[in-house]
Amino acid sequence: MSSFVKRRGAVSIKGTRASLHSGQPITSCGNPSLDHIFGGGFPIGSVIAIEEDKYVNYSRVLAKYFLAEGLANNHSTFVASLEEDPAELIKKLPVPVENTPSENKNVTQAPEDMRIAFRYNQLSVVDLEQKPSAQIGHFFDLSKQISEHELAKHDVTYWDGSNAQPSEMFTNPHYKSLLDAIHRKSSEPQFNPTSAEPKEKNLLRICINSLGSPLWYDQNFFTDAIKFLTILKSFVRNSLSCCLITLPVYLFQHLADNHRTVRLLDQTDFCIALESFAGSDKETNPVFKEYHGLLDIVRLSALNSLAPFVPETRDLAFKLRRRKFVIEKLHLPPELGDEETGKTKAATAGLSCASTGMGKLDF
Repeated sequence: MSSFVKRRGAVSIKGTRASLHSGQPITSCGNPSLDHIFGGGFPIGSVIAIEEDKYVNYSRVLAKYFLAEGLANNHSTFVASLEEDPAELIKKLPVPVENTPSENKNVTQAPEDMRIAFRYNQLSVVDLEQKPSAQIGHFFDLSKQISEHELAKHDVTYWDGSNAQPSEMFTNPHYKSLLDAIHRKSSEPQFNPTSAEPKEKNLLRICINSLGSPLWYDQNFFTDAIKFLTILKSFVRNSLSCCLITLPVYLFQHLADNHRTVRLLDQTDFCIALESFAGSDKETNPVFKEYHGLLDIVRLSALNSLAPFVPETRDLAFKLRRRKFVIEKLHLPPELGDEETGKTKAATAGLSCASTGMGKLDF
């Protein structure tokens, strides 16, 4: 029997492409630098988790990127939130820019002259920013928001938990209400409304904002949340969907049994943690003066492949500019003594060696 197997034709969906590492279809999360860390994008049918920073400033930006990328590709979008009105959340999405930002294009920064290791002046500058090799996403301008006229053209479904009914499956009725809404939406045939072909398949993007916040939390939170994520993953796996969930893990740190938090994150496929420098000692540390926080890769899964993608480095930091969110390799500057400090030390040493200040000592 021949071992040759004919390869099936991949589903062609706008905003997706085949991965260069596994061959499975992947899509962008809306931030090209984050896509680059995970091998170019996230597989269709995956559940992505973001551990929120303490003040939820930066995790919200990544959630906006995820939703804005869906609207840019005319994907069907499902937004769920108990913290705020999901309709108000999506009105704050950024708009895509036409061209790649010119500040990182064809610009070569001249290296600073080194006083000690001067031979390294001939070497090229380290490329800190994570840049995609094959881009499938868009660049967005955070300083501009989408218009209501443009938003009305897209297929967006909102869930705010207003119609939750008691359920025997969960202690908190919001889980059952959210699962029913996601199941109804994922079971519908998803078609691209702007395509020339009337039955061209489309991708469903699901975004759940701040799952585990005080409005979700109760005494059976972990039992309900683990069960909810297990069922949600089966919905996403069996449909053309991709799900992003933000989790306030910092609220669970007071618990003695941390293994339940680990079990909760094990129900996701990919997970990153954002550590903000705001309110910590690192905020005033001159070593981290160029960054706003650290990005940690918590979980990598081998989804429909033998081995997961291995990033170049796990030492990553991020900074939020006025127009974009940038993820870079954490590159600490060398610790060189200040000239003024050196002069002060030299003067102090000279005074300590001279008893009367008349001249140098003879040994």
